[in-house]
Amino acid sequence: MVSGAFDSLSHMMETYFSEPDEQNVSDEITEALMRNVIRNLRQAVQDPKNYSARSNLFWDSTLSENRLIKLGKKCDFTCHLMEHQLGAYTDCNHGQGMAVLQPVYYRHIFEDGIGKFVRFAERVWGISPEGKKREELAEAGIDALVEFIREVGLPTSLRELGIKNDKMLKDIAESCHYSPGGYRKLEKDEVLEIFRECY
Repeated sequence: MVSGAFDSLSHMMETYFSEPDEQNVSDEITEALMRNVIRNLRQAVQDPKNYSARSNLFWDSTLSENRLIKLGKKCDFTCHLMEHQLGAYTDCNHGQGMAVLQPVYYRHIFEDGIGKFVRFAERVWGISPEGKKREELAEAGIDALVEFIREVGLPTSLRELGIKNDKMLKDIAESCHYSPGGYRKLEKDEVLEIFRECY
């Protein structure tokens, strides 16, 4: 349940963190859906028999991938493709792999989409901009994502996924494919750097 719900959130974030960045309906719907996943997953973790929370998570999942929120968006599938290769080499749980990779990936690209990451911090996590520079606010949003990942019991490192050494990381990074739509194209060296930082 937790892994599946986080995968839904991942798809939402990948749609959200892409152009266009001017005000648009798709991004505003996505912000509401992300808040809904966060709230209902917290409730479902506390009470797994909470039918309302779990049914809301199913509805969130449907809306994350029925293309409604993707209308007019470029969509950044980079991190998902990285996790697919991680899963191919290690057979790790997909949602757990996304939980490990996504925050580290976002720390690499947030300056390229700073306005959207600031908006994410304010509108999804409710972080006040008072006294913070844009970069600090953007990073605070990523920090909030990491804390949420920990809160719901997902891993934050490749070691927690059971990867006992980092020798295979170069092969995994080399096997990753480029995904258009992101704020910046990652070169293979940076992909490997991300995997190593996740270790």
